[in-house]
Amino acid sequence: MNQSNNSYSKNKLKPGKATAFFICLAVSSLLWLLHALNTIYNYTIIVPVSFKNLPQNKIPISQIPNHLKLDLKASGLKLLLISANNPFSKIDIDFNSLKTTNKQNNYVLEGSNINFISSIKFVTDIKHITPDTLYFTEKNGYQKNVPVKVPLFLTCAQGYGNKKPVISPSYITILGDTAVIKKIDTVYTQPVNLVNLNKSYSSSIVIIKPNSSINISEADVNISIDVDKLVEHSINIPVNVIKNIKYKEVAIFPSKINLKYTCLKNNFNSNDTLLFKASVDITKTNSINKSSVFLSTVPGNVNILNIHPKEVEFLIIKK
Repeated sequence: MNQSNNSYSKNKLKPGKATAFFICLAVSSLLWLLHALNTIYNYTIIVPVSFKNLPQNKIPISQIPNHLKLDLKASGLKLLLISANNPFSKIDIDFNSLKTTNKQNNYVLEGSNINFISSIKFVTDIKHITPDTLYFTEKNGYQKNVPVKVPLFLTCAQGYGNKKPVISPSYITILGDTAVIKKIDTVYTQPVNLVNLNKSYSSSIVIIKPNSSINISEADVNISIDVDKLVEHSINIPVNVIKNIKYKEVAIFPSKINLKYTCLKNNFNSNDTLLFKASVDITKTNSINKSSVFLSTVPGNVNILNIHPKEVEFLIIKK
């Protein structure tokens, strides 16, 4: 009887196959996690930056960045803790603290001269910074700001429309011989050809130097075009008469017109319909009692499809 009880107790204490499998799985997962957290990895993060005390006697050859790319080398645990701080806080970089090269025209970005810890919160090995150098040129000669224009050919796919393209920066500084600079009032980029566009577009475009002897503050600009589906609307608006002091009153028939227009989806507020204004000028008519309707004010980002009726009758009551 005692022997049977001992056998039963041993079998009861022995774990089943499923339990043993999950115990082994948990242990192996824990060992893998510990190994992964202690393994050294290469990882890239992007941190926002702002620069102060820019050199007053120099002009940047390329745009001053507002983000830096950091290539890190650290353990899995440290990278996990660093990632937990994303989005990272902005880092202020003082040009006076940066090293210079090439007759102090080029400024080198190094981890030892920039307080990255204030943003990523941990000390880590920074293998590379992109960009790692900011290039400047001396302000020798005449300089002025000129607008940037993009030769753009754009068509949207059927049922789609676009907002006005945004160029950034819209102005750049050109520097060089006075006689050359004074003849330049605009700089142009490489042309952009977009056909059947059905989604928003953003790209960097190279600026074409108008003269090889001048320097430009930016090598390229960014163009952004918001594209969305077009939505058709229809409203009735009153017709206003451009008054003439000779008349006491002018009656319009009909007094309202129907206006059909399209606009980008989610880009038009119902209050914007108040910006539509239809008018008639009865002093400029080829008919005895009819005048053409025109829109004297129109909100932005709309495309007029139809005005009905295009002419209205009027009755003048003289003074």
